[in-house]
Amino acid sequence: MKRLGFRIRTIYRLRKPRAFEIAKQKMSFLIASLSLIAFVAGNMVGQHGWYAFWKTVLGKENDALIPFVGMVMPIERVPDYGAWSSYGGGSSPDHTFRQVPASVLIPLPTYDPSALHRTSEGAGLLNLVYSIGHMGSYATGQDHSGSHPGVDIRVPVGTPVVSIANGVVETEAMISSGYGHHVVIRHPNVPDPDHAGQTITIYSIYAHLDTILVTQGETVHMGQSIATSGQTGLASGPHLHFQIDRDDAPFHPYWPFNTADMNAARLSFNAAIDSGLNQSQGDKYTVSPLLLVQRFENFKASSVPVITKTTTTTTIASLTNTPLSLSESIAARRALRLAQAQSRSTLRSASRQPAAVVASAAPPSVVSTASTVQTAQVDAIAPVPSGGISSDVDHIRIDHSGTLSRTWQKVKISALDRNGNLVKTPSFSGRIYLITDFGQAEIRPAELSASDFVNGVATVNVLSRGTKTIILATRGAFNTTSAPMVYER
Repeated sequence: MKRLGFRIRTIYRLRKPRAFEIAKQKMSFLIASLSLIAFVAGNMVGQHGWYAFWKTVLGKENDALIPFVGMVMPIERVPDYGAWSSYGGGSSPDHTFRQVPASVLIPLPTYDPSALHRTSEGAGLLNLVYSIGHMGSYATGQDHSGSHPGVDIRVPVGTPVVSIANGVVETEAMISSGYGHHVVIRHPNVPDPDHAGQTITIYSIYAHLDTILVTQGETVHMGQSIATSGQTGLASGPHLHFQIDRDDAPFHPYWPFNTADMNAARLSFNAAIDSGLNQSQGDKYTVSPLLLVQRFENFKASSVPVITKTTTTTTIASLTNTPLSLSESIAARRALRLAQAQSRSTLRSASRQPAAVVASAAPPSVVSTASTVQTAQVDAIAPVPSGGISSDVDHIRIDHSGTLSRTWQKVKISALDRNGNLVKTPSFSGRIYLITDFGQAEIRPAELSASDFVNGVATVNVLSRGTKTIILATRGAFNTTSAPMVYER
């Protein structure tokens, strides 16, 4: 190279990193790693972190977060088939629920197993609606005359079907055989009817549906629309197959026999049902669905409390364990609301009078259906402003369209007096905080004061975070909940 005139020269000197620089680089990596670990751990131990984490692992909602508040019938109203026939309806499977005149719709009849018995002429409305009883047969329809689990409820296609209680959608399937389109809902924390003080988990099944309105894993509340009835799967006519499985059933929906059992007994499907094949298994793993619903339909506290007024505190004290009938329960709720309104009015009037008058105010007492003994602070209401216009706000109401969408929706909060009339110039102390009692949504603004009400109405904007049903609620100056907002596909 020297002979040819080339010289070796370094372009730049490569400097090896010093010990401090190496440590600094490693420290940056260490800090980044610790930050990532802290971020993941912080999210996991947050308000919903572990819950979300275990949900991804186990694939189920946290049952402890689903309260039991009672049950409702899976179908609210059915046609009076005798009255509907006068309009020419009910004679064809093509006649739908939309075609039923509102004047002939009646509440679902009370299920009475002893009265079920199909005859050639029919046996009244009960047997027209309930075509087959629990563990019944196709031959008579009578309860426990066969091995058909659940109850078949005769309804036209398109009849709204609702969840009987709070729960989680375990299965939603659209198939052309067997149960057809069906929904299975898991209901935790149900009072055990056989063991006082204990709870059980049950599974409600709604089969032969036309449309399904919920998705697997969705949390649903009591009375929420989940589907419409149909004639899918193995069904000779439009009806709802309603069934309740016990938690220990080997599968859901549970059926007491399979093809191998039928072949071993040399019976067809219908003959197996009529003969009561494996009826004992059906009794073991299922319950009479409508009898269970009727048992908890008027679910209430185990005690009958009374409200007494002491200065600014409402104390609810338990007096007796006498159960209430449905009419008594409704009357008790109305009386409770009236007493609360009267007590607030008494306090407002007393706040404008001398202390001696306040002390002489008689404490109202009324029967309530509160489930626990509790103490609640009475809302502080500001005096009526000058000008002669009443500003007494007894409660508030949340109004919305009833549906969810991907865009912001307006929700109205109305200030009402004790008679349900709009208070044009509301005045109250404290603030109203808006939250979601069910589901997830962004609310703007999330809190209101009396100044936010224009002619008695305040408007907030709500944006749903997902496709699950949401229920809005208020806390603070007034506590109330809204009707469900359901996502429309």
